[in-house]
Amino acid sequence: MRKILPAVMLYIAMLSLTAAVCFAENKKDIAEGRNIWFNSTFGGERFFSLILPNAPFSLQIGFDQMLTWPRDNRFDEYGVINDPDCSPGDASTGYFDRCADPESAGVIGVRKFPNPSGGPPLIGITCAACHAGFDPVRPPSNLNNPQEENIHPTVGNQYLRIDKLFKGHLSPHDPRYQIFSSWAPGTVDTTLLENDHINNPGMITPIWSVPDRPFFDVTVNGELARVHRNGQGGEDDIGCEQATLRVYFNIGMCAAECMIGHLANGPGGSQTPINLAECRQVCPELLQAEESVGKLCAFLQTPRAPRLVHAPEGAHYIDWKVVGKGKRVFFQACESCHSDGDRSLRRDVLSDDLIHPFTEISTNSCRARTTNWMAGHIWATFSSDQYKERPTGGPGFYRDMPLVGIWATAPFFHNNRLGRSIGDPSVAGRITAYQDAMDLLLNPDKRDQPSSILRTTDPVQLPTPSGVVTLPAGTPIAQFASLDPNTGESLCPDLFENQGHYFGAELSDEDKYALIEFLKTR
Repeated sequence: MRKILPAVMLYIAMLSLTAAVCFAENKKDIAEGRNIWFNSTFGGERFFSLILPNAPFSLQIGFDQMLTWPRDNRFDEYGVINDPDCSPGDASTGYFDRCADPESAGVIGVRKFPNPSGGPPLIGITCAACHAGFDPVRPPSNLNNPQEENIHPTVGNQYLRIDKLFKGHLSPHDPRYQIFSSWAPGTVDTTLLENDHINNPGMITPIWSVPDRPFFDVTVNGELARVHRNGQGGEDDIGCEQATLRVYFNIGMCAAECMIGHLANGPGGSQTPINLAECRQVCPELLQAEESVGKLCAFLQTPRAPRLVHAPEGAHYIDWKVVGKGKRVFFQACESCHSDGDRSLRRDVLSDDLIHPFTEISTNSCRARTTNWMAGHIWATFSSDQYKERPTGGPGFYRDMPLVGIWATAPFFHNNRLGRSIGDPSVAGRITAYQDAMDLLLNPDKRDQPSSILRTTDPVQLPTPSGVVTLPAGTPIAQFASLDPNTGESLCPDLFENQGHYFGAELSDEDKYALIEFLKTR
């Protein structure tokens, strides 16, 4: 016995030491992953600054306008988050902000680098440029002068005016100007540059409570993987690391070496898939990204959904008398899509993450129709065999989105078009937006669908194979925003932006009210 006890104690000590080392290493990976999230572009600045303004894109993003806009109302104009470690610049800085970090361009997630030709700095973006936003439970007192504790890394900035950035240097008579104007605050068409010719702006999704989300078994070229499903249509479905690499390609990584050549080098000018093996040979930034995404994904395991009760005066916005009833209504009316089956709700993100045909959901279908992840298309490398084996070859579906934190993320729908965008990230502002969107969600008869048709503000000069056609002001943007360049036919004929998802409309007013109050607690 005397010989056994020291051995047991030594074994326990070794286990404790191993656990401590693993914990320390994981903590280090999370910290490094957070730094990557906020600061790493992997060379995307060369795409935005040197390639995009020239053919075949001929599009200059308005970074220069936004970054030199007066800092004291930059959020009001562009919805961006000022870097707390910066101050207003002057003529000596080219009117860029003066920052402690020389690579910060003055806005969270926007980075600047020396121009090899000596011109204006190269501007690139990180994941945080879109996904970081004001913390719903710690909102800033001054929207243009936030502190670090006011910034949530993954809430998804639903106030971001990407439309203004993309149309900043365009004439209102350019059809692209009008197409970009169709993007609601907090949305972006991620297939615009790697173009599938479908205007499909989608919300900048919140990323939180990831460990609680359902897992799916998929195969990638026959190899088994157990992963979370991502993308509004379940497209990025082969794991966090690969989805993250796809995003970095999307924001300019290895564009010259590995992306641009695949945009039109297939039969009839069609796309071909990015080839990772070939790209590794010619683009060192891909190798750097592949070494980094594991740490970034470790970080993405950590953010939790914001709880209204933790916000200033948050509990006062909840009618606690009906929350219990609202929970029962939820399991009666919403559980079939928005629950993983755990009625205790301890770790339920309020979604099964399954997919449904857009015809079943009936919302605007443009986002579901995107084709870039199909076999033979540019992002085919980043979708599973099961995605490609869908009856449609992949497109045509929407995913049941998690509802945890929904009180903080209105307007609703994939296009942020259900409910008013009031631009107020205070707790009161978020609740106002939430209640407006929930009212329209559960009472579709209150929706003004005709006014949801987005129309041109000016006459548009539309190039066609037979010449330029002038479209009058007031033309529905959807009539020309998704035209097949070969046939001239619309790839997404939907005009109404706020249609669909009529589930729950049959509930009584009392049940609807209780449901709205219950979801504030999640």
